[in-house]
Amino acid sequence: MIVLNIRYNGKGGERMRISAVFSLEQNSIDKDKNRIFISILKNILESYDVNVYKKFFESGPVRKSYCFALYMKDAEFTRDKIIIPYKKIVLKLSTADLEDAIHIYNAFLQNIRRTFKIRENELKLDKISIEREKKIYDDNVIFISLSPILIREHEGDNKKTWYHTLNDEKGRMLFLNNLKIQLLEEFGRDRILDIEEVKVNVLSNKNVKVKNYSIEVAGNLCTFEMHAKSYILEHVYKAGIGSQKSTGFGMLDLL
Repeated sequence: MIVLNIRYNGKGGERMRISAVFSLEQNSIDKDKNRIFISILKNILESYDVNVYKKFFESGPVRKSYCFALYMKDAEFTRDKIIIPYKKIVLKLSTADLEDAIHIYNAFLQNIRRTFKIRENELKLDKISIEREKKIYDDNVIFISLSPILIREHEGDNKKTWYHTLNDEKGRMLFLNNLKIQLLEEFGRDRILDIEEVKVNVLSNKNVKVKNYSIEVAGNLCTFEMHAKSYILEHVYKAGIGSQKSTGFGMLDLL
């Protein structure tokens, strides 16, 4: 089975995490796993409301409000497959936008007990539930990545792309610069002073190779300390961090 978690803000400042449970027919899945779950998310949203689907996937290169992560207990990684002995994957999806969260939750609710044929496998959506998530009160927190963080560098018109590690100075510099660009897109130049004060201190990091749309890229599984205004920390906690976060990267949790 597979568990999907979606985080959102409820009324009165309540923050919730929504879980959806899938059954997995076979005990293996392709290593390009994020691509599979993007396909499921697209399918579910399109069946729920075409206009909502278009907002997410046909509105041009706009940064999406959500990110997601996958957890597979005791999984074994082979050259092309991931062996999942318990036939269960935990998919966590977090969003900084309340309206988006409601649509995503309702879309999954509408598709309960539906089976999805994915290549050589079948996934059945069994149930959903809601969980409470953590709150942020201070201007300093420690985050842990639930899915690899991508640090992408483009050159010129994006014909050349590099992925960096947080283990070197250039990677850490690009990580902070890319984060500030993300925050400027979200909050605008009116908050430039708050954004310029953001500080990040990487506490630990593990470099990983991940498959993304048939290409292996360098990712970072890390723990880092972040200093910023609490509203900025809240946004990063919900929206995720780094490049390509809506395709299964850069989801965070609080330590």
